[in-house]
Amino acid sequence: MRKSLILAIPEHVGFPSAFKKNFESEGFNVSLITVPASEHFKYKNLFQRLQNLFRKTFLGDKDFKRKLFVKNNKERLTEQLKSIEHTDYALFIRPDLFPLEIVQLVKEKCGMLVGYQWDGLDRYPAIYQYLHLMDRFFVFDATDLKSNTTLPTTNFYFDFLSTSIPSGNDTLYYIGSYLDGRIDIVKDIDNKLKDLNVDRNIKIATNNERIIQLVQGKGLTPISTLVPYEENLTDVINAHILLDIQNPIHNGLSFRIFEGIGYDKKVITTNPHVIKYDFYRPENILIWNEQSLAELKQFIDIPYQVLPEDIKQKYSFSNWAAYMLDLPQHMPINLPN
Repeated sequence: MRKSLILAIPEHVGFPSAFKKNFESEGFNVSLITVPASEHFKYKNLFQRLQNLFRKTFLGDKDFKRKLFVKNNKERLTEQLKSIEHTDYALFIRPDLFPLEIVQLVKEKCGMLVGYQWDGLDRYPAIYQYLHLMDRFFVFDATDLKSNTTLPTTNFYFDFLSTSIPSGNDTLYYIGSYLDGRIDIVKDIDNKLKDLNVDRNIKIATNNERIIQLVQGKGLTPISTLVPYEENLTDVINAHILLDIQNPIHNGLSFRIFEGIGYDKKVITTNPHVIKYDFYRPENILIWNEQSLAELKQFIDIPYQVLPEDIKQKYSFSNWAAYMLDLPQHMPINLPN
């Protein structure tokens, strides 16, 4: 008998579709409820904008904008849930983006309520209000394993895709939003790869005209529209090397690392914590520290070391889902100290 699941997830770069497809490929009946990605929040009027500025500046209320975002979605989500009967499971990605009342309502409709905060807890402290509702709650940064209320996990790679993954041509692929600290790192790597005659497919996401000009001035390609995740995976699969720039606000590993594992890609990353994980191989992952041209060439030229099948399976979506929902025969996913 097929298991049933409520999947509650923000509409960030098309992730809901990929999650739903992979759960369905694992035999789940999925009821999907979504909220807009938080970066797409817009104030309803000037008063709301000024009210947020006042509360943040003079009252120290950094949560007011999130509360507006959550309130705007409450009525629509309540209506969606009316048509959903009892399910075996419910999984919330970033529960704090959903009204607390909605999470409570979903808890009444499911046998097990699971949450995953794919961002640091202290970055969005409102999440602490939700923890008591969760039967299982997961974090991907070891520093957030503060009590028995949080469990370890990592991100994963989607394995609903065809298993006949092409080896990729000699191309490096990177897509990421603009951050001051990232652009010079990306440009340094781009310059060195150019000298090594390695093709680059590098996209910097921004719709700010000043930043667009800055990115172009560095010889890089700005894009003003978000690339849906499954479209992004086409570029991942067609590449030979993936570039991952760590977000300094947390130590958790990005999806790019796990795409490297799942699709047999080399990865250049600025996240030094990757060395602590069981899948780390220096032939496959280069921790970027302004290496010389010769050192970068050595990494590119050395053959990719195929990982043991059990390690690849451990970091797949199918195992991740089984572990999150505590299904039989899953492999636990731990975080290094």
